[in-house]
Amino acid sequence: MGVPELRNELHDFINHADERFIKMIYAMSKEYEKPVVVGYNTDGSPITEPDLKNRVKSASKRVKSGDFLTQEEVEKETENW
Repeated sequence: MGVPELRNELHDFINHADERFIKMIYAMSKEYEKPVVVGYNTDGSPITEPDLKNRVKSASKRVKSGDFLTQEEVEKETENW
């Protein structure tokens, strides 16, 4: 069954559904709209998929511009922790 047929069948279900079914479909639809959480920051705040993509792009730009630490610099810095 293709997407158009599924849409039609779902519309039929919704048009003939009881209140409980309608509320379940509505709640599921609202959850589906929320961005996907792919991780958490050290402060516990969520990292969404768009946030992660932006962070990766930003990091890539910094590396391409030469704004990064070498392995040796990182090792030297961690000695002071």
